[in-house]
Amino acid sequence: MAECLANIECRVADVIGHHDIVVLRGVAAHIDGGRKEKRLIHAVGDGTFVADGRRFDRREAMRSKLPGGV
Repeated sequence: MAECLANIECRVADVIGHHDIVVLRGVAAHIDGGRKEKRLIHAVGDGTFVADGRRFDRREAMRSKLPGGV
């Protein structure tokens, strides 16, 4: 994604359905070293993310990435 400072490419390693936990395995990391903005975005774990105190809801966008479209 061109707008990202960095990203980690992951594959789903396991889905623990009883607890609704998705276990990911990192397979690659990418960083744009020339970018001036360096905000950190934190995954909350439920399909939402937080950057500078602002919450981003990405649950719907991530749904198709999970086995069975969970």
